This record gives sequence, structure tokens and C-alpha cells, in this order.
Amino acid sequence: MNRRQTLAGLSPAQLNSRASFGPSRITKEGKSSKKVTALIGRQSLATKPAGNPQPNSRLSTLSGVQRRSSTYGKKTTGPKQDPRPVSDKGYQHDCIRQLIEYLSTHGYEHPVSPKTLTSPMSKDVFSIVQFLLKQVDPNMKPLGKMEEDVPQLFKHLKYPFQISKSALFAVGSPHTWPGLLAAMNWVVELLNYAEKADEARTDVFDDKQRSEHDFFEYVAKSYRYFLAGDDYQSQAVDDEIAQEAEDRAEEVRQRNQQLQQANEELQARLEALRSQPSALLQAQAKQEEHVRDRDKFRTLIDNLQSHKQSLQRKLQERKAEVESKQEQLGSTLLESDAMRAVIAAQTVNKDDVVRMNQEKCKQAEILAGVCGQREALERRVYEQDVQLELSLDELETTVQAYNTAADRLQLIPVTAKYAGGLQYEIQLDRAGVSASDIITVDLKGEVKPALARLRDSRAARARELSEEVLAVQERLDGGLEALTERTEDNAALGTQVHKLEASLRGQKEAVEVEVRGTAGQADSLREQVGQLRNQASHALAASEDKLRSLHTQYDDLLRNSEAEVQSVNVELGAALEHLFHHKLHIQQTLEQVYQHVECVHKDVLAMAC
Repeated sequence: MNRRQTLAGLSPAQLNSRASFGPSRITKEGKSSKKVTALIGRQSLATKPAGNPQPNSRLSTLSGVQRRSSTYGKKTTGPKQDPRPVSDKGYQHDCIRQLIEYLSTHGYEHPVSPKTLTSPMSKDVFSIVQFLLKQVDPNMKPLGKMEEDVPQLFKHLKYPFQISKSALFAVGSPHTWPGLLAAMNWVVELLNYAEKADEARTDVFDDKQRSEHDFFEYVAKSYRYFLAGDDYQSQAVDDEIAQEAEDRAEEVRQRNQQLQQANEELQARLEALRSQPSALLQAQAKQEEHVRDRDKFRTLIDNLQSHKQSLQRKLQERKAEVESKQEQLGSTLLESDAMRAVIAAQTVNKDDVVRMNQEKCKQAEILAGVCGQREALERRVYEQDVQLELSLDELETTVQAYNTAADRLQLIPVTAKYAGGLQYEIQLDRAGVSASDIITVDLKGEVKPALARLRDSRAARARELSEEVLAVQERLDGGLEALTERTEDNAALGTQVHKLEASLRGQKEAVEVEVRGTAGQADSLREQVGQLRNQASHALAASEDKLRSLHTQYDDLLRNSEAEVQSVNVELGAALEHLFHHKLHIQQTLEQVYQHVECVHKDVLAMAC
């Protein structure tokens, strides 16, 4: 016996569900097809035997006739009025555009255009309707008569407005086509909504929402099978959801294990990177080394360029000499040819031949001697060139040392502290042919007198500092004398304090003797004794106050004297140390300058000679 389904607790998917147009088919999830996953629970719209109702159809308990019960209250009488502006041309164009867009994106095989859908033929409308219904239910059987099947199918789809059979006999007429176009557009919107809902279920949900959705589906299917009395399917759904939960938990455990392994690998890699030296420091060290190498290479290139220029100049000179020698050789050959012609024209006897042979031998010996002298001169010139290059290298090294020393002494550049607007920097021109061309500054006329003046000024400054040291020493001696005087004053004050203490003790003893001597006269002289005692106590208090004040003055004077002596000693030591270092620095600087100047002077004199 079929169980009557309850109307309470139905989901929105069950309330808006529809039945399949084809034979009823339930998959292992309890769903019919991909397009109608939410429509299970209603009977199929295909023709079925009258005596074999489906398990999920709702039957009336009174008459036993199959019917569809509305969950929204009583059914209204009379045809519903369509609130859509189906007669509006703009609305019709929008419906045509949406219909064409859906057909073109879902594989409709026949050509379709806005002109065709403005006043379509019956076969075109029949083909489009059958395609749309096939999209709703892929298992739907082919339609028979369009005029009879299409209204029933739209009615089972719960299309809210009635489609008459008479309207389908003339689908292209102006008074019937807008309503049918609006119904087709309603099916297109329904299909688009179903696609969006499927995408939302698969793509939009997060894990929590997906779990809630799966649990809701599980409860819905279980409750549906429970109402249908199918315990076997209900147990199958329970086993399936348990297996899915176990599979999901296993995936989570595997994913967690993979993440832990990846985390351990990253930790190991991080520790390895931390244990390695910093790549930035290495790169910076390499960069500094490359910068130093680049500066060295630039200096070498500049030296090589100057050497190349000198060699090119010498090559030009040698080429000019070769050309002059070739010209001389040509003239000599011409003279030789002329002499040979003259000799050939002359009559030569035996004595002339002997004499000419002797002369030839002499000329050959002279030529050999001249060639030897030439080779010796060329070797000497080559040795002189090599020696000149070595001398220039040594001179360049000396000039660099001189420039370094001048830079350290703040003599270069021209705007340096002690330059005085004079160019002390020496620039060496290896391509120069004379001493004045090689060295760009006047050493004898400008640099040496300026250095002598600088030396004199530094010596004068040293003498001034010596005088300042003497003055500081005199101040120190004066401070020591003052300290001695204050020490003597302190000693005198101490002696005075001792004397006062002794006097005080004597006075105290005298008072005590006097008090003991006048003890027998206490009754008669009580008032006098009291006065004497008051005077003695006042004198004692005054003496003690004076003694304390003297002690305080002595301590203050002693502390001030010690602090002044210590400050004077510190200042004197700092001044002496500063003066000593400055004197050493001046001496070393002057010695280096004298040495460099003498070396440069000797080299320049040697080159000039």
C-alpha cells in the first residue's frame, strides 16, 4: 500500500520540484538525471498504466484517484492574468535575444535568427520546444502531437499560465505568438536557474556550507525513503554517507600528513639557509672586490693607453725614418747606377782593377764597421727606451707616493686645507719628450718654495706650541706653589685648632678647680656659681662652635685643594700628551715630506741630466 506523504517539513527544493517526462529512473544517489536532481519525489509525466501508481505519488484516501495537492492554499478559479508585458515589442525582443543566446550556447542544431523568431513557422517552434524540454529531461520521449502534448507538459512544469491548443495551431499569428514566446522564455529562465544552482552547489559552498548541504541531502533522502517504507534504500544511504565521511576523513589525514612533511622540509631548508653565510654579505664582498679590480684595470688601461700612444708616436717616427732611408737608398741606387754607367764607359786597366778591388774591400770594411755601429746604436737606443720606461714607472710610483702623502697632509686638491690655492698634485705625462712635459707642475719654482714655506710655518707653529707648553708648565708650577701655600695654611690652622683645644681644656680644668674650691660656700655663693657656670657653658659652646666651623673650613679647603690639584694634573697631562703627539706627528710629516721632496728632486735632476 502506498504511504501518503506528509506536507510538513518539506524543503524548498521539494516544493518546487517537478517530475521527469520520461520513465521514472532512480540512480544510486536517489536522483533521476543531472538536470532534475532536485525534482525526485513527484510522479513522472510520461504515460503510465492506470493501475500501477508510483510509490511517491500522493493518493487521496477517499477516492483512490491520483491527484496533485497544492501546498499554497486553495486553487483559484478562472484563468490567471499574465502580468508580463507580452505584447510589448521591447519585451519580445528581449525574450528572442535570451532564447537565441541559450540555443546558440547549448548546441541547438538548426539555424535561428531574430527575423525567424519574429514570425516563426510551426515546425521551428516545435523543434525549439522539443529541444528545450529535452534540456529539462534528457530521458523524455519524442513528442507526438504538439497541440496536445505541449500544454500538458507546461502544465506539469507548473507554468502559471494556460496555453490553449488553439494557440498552437497558428503559432506565428500576432495574438498567439507573444504568449508562447513568453512561455519558452520562462523555460529558458528555469533552465538557467537550474544551471546556476548546480554551479552554486559545486563551486560557491565552502567546507562548512558543503557539509551542511550534504547533511541536508542525506536527511532529505533518508526521510523520503522512510516515508516510502524502503528500509533497504535508507540503510544504503546511511552506509553511503558513512563511507563518504570516512573517505573525507582519510583525505584530511593524508593531506595533514603531507602538510606536516612539507612543513618539516621547509623547516630543514630554513635551518640550512640560516646556517649558511649570508648571500648578501658575500655578494657585497664580491662587489667590492670587483670594484677594486675595475679601478685597477681602469688604471692599467689608462697606463696602457698612454704607453700605446707613445709607442704609436715612436712607430710614426720609425716609419718616417724608414721612408727617409728608403729615399736615401733610392738616391744611392741612382748614384750607383750612374757610377756603374760611368765605370762601364771608362777603359779600365789591370792596375785600376786592383786598385778598385782594394778600394771595394776598404769600403766593405767601412760599411761593416758602420753597420756594426748602427746595430750597437740601435741596441743602445732600445736599452735606453727600456731604461726610460723603467725610470718612468719608478717616477710614476714616486709621484703616486708623493700625491698620497700630499693628500694625507691635506695639500691636494687645490681647495684643500693647507693648499693655499696652489697646485701640489703632480700629474705624470708619459708621452712627454722633456722633463717639463712629463711633470705638469713647476717643482723648483712653485712646489719646493711652497713646501719650504709650509715647513717654516709648521716649525713656527711648533715653536708656538712649545711656548704654550712652557706657559702651561708655568701655570702648573704656580698651581703647585699655591697648593703648597694652602697646605701650609691648613697646617697653621691645624696648629691653631690644637692650641684652642688645649686652651679649652685648661679653662675647663680651672673652672672645675674653682668649682671644687668654692663648694663649701655653695649656700652663700649659689647665685654667683650659677652665673659662672652659665658663662662657662656659653664660652664652651662658643668654643665648640668655633672649633666645628674651623674643622668644616679645613675640610672644605682640603677638598677644594685636592680637586684643583687633580684637575690641574689632568689638564696638564692632557695638554702634554696632545703636545707630544702633535710634535711627533709634525716631525714625522716633515721627515716624510723632506724625504719625498729630496727623492723627487734627485729623480728630476737625474732625468734632467
